[in-house]
Amino acid sequence: MKNETKEKRATFTPGPWTSAWVGTKPHGSAVVWLGENKRIEVTGTGRDIANARLIAAAPELHAQAKILERLLTELAMQGETGTDEALEEVRAVLAKVDA
Repeated sequence: MKNETKEKRATFTPGPWTSAWVGTKPHGSAVVWLGENKRIEVTGTGRDIANARLIAAAPELHAQAKILERLLTELAMQGETGTDEALEEVRAVLAKVDA
């Protein structure tokens, strides 16, 4: 008999997420609000602000990668050359998130 229990997978907090710089340099923090009173906070330099903006864009980037995967799949099924490698790369990125 097949094992009916499945491991529950963690998922990311749905977007939209937002980012902001809080405080004064150099002691401020780049903060990403995930909604529902959840946040990620990093302290430091302008690089941290850039990282916070990238983190905040994650849900949108994930959604666009899913769209790209569907489009590349359709093109590959139509025999379009050069899509296999791109599709493989997009699926590898999505596997890191959707695993």
